[in-house]
Amino acid sequence: MLLLRCAVGSREGTKRKRGHMASAVIVGAQWGDEGKGKIVDFLAGQADFVVRFQGGDNAGHTVYLGDRKYVFHILPSGMLRPGVTCVIGSGVVLNLRRLADEISEVGISEQDITARLRISGETALILPCHMARDRSEESSRGKGRIGTTQRGIGPAYVDVANRTAVRMADTLDEDWFRKRLAICLESKRDSLEGSEFSEACDFEKTASETLRLARRFAPLVCDASALLEEARAKGKNLLFEGAQGTMLDVHAGTYPYVTSSNTVAGGACVGSGVGPRAIGRILGVAKAYTTRVGEGPFPTELIGETGERLRETGGEYGATTRRPRRCGWLDIVQLRRAVRLNSLDGIVLTKLDVLDGFDRIGVCTAYRVKGRCMTEWPVNPADLESVEPEIEFMPGWLAATSCAGGYDALPAAARNYVEAVEKWLGVPVAMVTAGKERDDIIVRQPVF
Repeated sequence: MLLLRCAVGSREGTKRKRGHMASAVIVGAQWGDEGKGKIVDFLAGQADFVVRFQGGDNAGHTVYLGDRKYVFHILPSGMLRPGVTCVIGSGVVLNLRRLADEISEVGISEQDITARLRISGETALILPCHMARDRSEESSRGKGRIGTTQRGIGPAYVDVANRTAVRMADTLDEDWFRKRLAICLESKRDSLEGSEFSEACDFEKTASETLRLARRFAPLVCDASALLEEARAKGKNLLFEGAQGTMLDVHAGTYPYVTSSNTVAGGACVGSGVGPRAIGRILGVAKAYTTRVGEGPFPTELIGETGERLRETGGEYGATTRRPRRCGWLDIVQLRRAVRLNSLDGIVLTKLDVLDGFDRIGVCTAYRVKGRCMTEWPVNPADLESVEPEIEFMPGWLAATSCAGGYDALPAAARNYVEAVEKWLGVPVAMVTAGKERDDIIVRQPVF
């Protein structure tokens, strides 16, 4: 009995030591481009750490501040908040050249970068050989192309799985780095043709360029897992930022038209170096309609005037590639899957104002496949070739939505739309955005 009491007392002491830490994971609940950057920037005002846990510079998170537009591809979206420590986690694949360029484009001082940015030593690097392989593979697919950004993301993740990747910590010792680079480049010999291989896998050129860039960032390299555990022990607020969206998850998305990492909330643990018990609230960001960039299934896609209207009103062009996004009505079947896959505590519904001028607004509540009604995402991927969305139309509000007066000031039809989404999904709409400015957000349930 004495031993038992000592054990219990020790565990309680640990709880007290850790204080009242809060954490939140922000993920895309659709196919990406839902407005996560704005939400992370907003919540970063209440956070101590913002952690980017997956993806590469194929992501594009847009934040408007005053009359300036910031687009983050690699830097966590918390970099615009003074005093917030931003971490590039081990689940990210990192192009050092693009990171350097982004720091310059965004206009963050070297002093601020040194003080506030940290990079996990386990983060894998994107090298010229990865971009060459990406271009070659996408070209060879012909009509079956996936629609990648050709920035080397997929091949870099392949190297991680093949154990041939060069990681950030490898650059801290030049002799060790050269050994790892030789392994990485040699593994591309059979996948790139002669001239492609000799150009993209030039050992000395790659080594000198990578080491030159890496020296600048060497003081930022850390054990992210230990850093975040120390922050938890001190009761700090942690915000985990995902890239892309649930339906682009390499396992759970519309395979093979997916990205190469785990975009769902579970990826926050693996890609940040924290355990599952470190995760608090999980919010999924979804537009009030649906968009998708690239190839692959999109059941509610609108081909024609309505889709074009959504695209132009919403400015639906890729932040990274400027490719026009495919547009369609809100898809409850797809979002129901996102709620389940991520264990969502709530939805952040963005760009409600894009629907202001529609006299009626469609919502897909079920699919019809070969005469069968389905309210869950089809298991058989072949069914997605013939799926027909069952659309329910709700009255539009034909008035400008504004966040200035809070939720109750929204038009009644807009509130009905939000509350119908809650009912269909079985989770609350915790936040609503209507407008592009930083403060164009209605908070219905606090996160921290």
